[in-house]
Amino acid sequence: MSTKAALKATKQAIDAKRWEEAEDQAQNVLKQDPKNYFAKLFLGRALDGLGKLDSAAQAYEDAAKIKPMEAQAWLGLRGLYERQGSTKVDDHTRVGLKLAEIYAGADDAHKSQSAIDKLVDFARANGTKYQYVDALKTQLPSSPIYSYLEGRLPSPSSILTRMAEILEAEEMQRINKLIGERRTRLGATTEGVTIDTKREIFGKSELESIYQGIIDWTNDDEMRRRYEEKLLLRAYETLLVLPESKKKEKRDQVMKLAHDMVVIRHPYLLAWKIELEWRSSLDTVVH
Repeated sequence: MSTKAALKATKQAIDAKRWEEAEDQAQNVLKQDPKNYFAKLFLGRALDGLGKLDSAAQAYEDAAKIKPMEAQAWLGLRGLYERQGSTKVDDHTRVGLKLAEIYAGADDAHKSQSAIDKLVDFARANGTKYQYVDALKTQLPSSPIYSYLEGRLPSPSSILTRMAEILEAEEMQRINKLIGERRTRLGATTEGVTIDTKREIFGKSELESIYQGIIDWTNDDEMRRRYEEKLLLRAYETLLVLPESKKKEKRDQVMKLAHDMVVIRHPYLLAWKIELEWRSSLDTVVH
């Protein structure tokens, strides 16, 4: 049987949901032509029908490697991951972004935007808050799809604000939970546990960069000032829990943020306190 005839037979078996037959037919083609795109594609569909989900994903991935800018294999992967719900959120985001890029390459803005919307909605419905934040990042200027979809996506400041709100709540909850768990340990003090916990959470946090992004992108002066305050407060709180060997760079950042607020006479007490007390101490040392 020719390759063309074998592929036709495989497709007919898939249409009839004769999954084992379709798998066998696809494998026979691949024995003769290991890089046959449609055989890999059909193999993925057959394995999916048989409930062999990991093997199906691998077949689709193999097909995608053969023709990375063809949508069919990626669509197969997306459908496979959608049916697996919360266990495949990261993979669904990765595949959705790739589909958006493929459709952008074909100059199909509607399908490209739809792919992004779909991955964001899926992560919101099925993922953790952190996975939802990762999905939202696909709508930011740092995303490979942003320049093509600019104007069709929400504004960067609105996306960043949503990310900030999510992470603020998650980090606060995480800090309180860890402090509650760790202060029961033998020899632990509330102050020591609090410092260690905040150092751990702040060290992994994206909030400072997100706050800076909001400041850079928003056209709302009130919002900009509010997030300048948040940025200074987080930088200051981080400084307080850093080990002495890592404080200098952070201290310089905090002093600059405070100074910039004072220069424009922004009435934020922490900024004025830092400017007046810290710079006064420095002047005393210098003189």
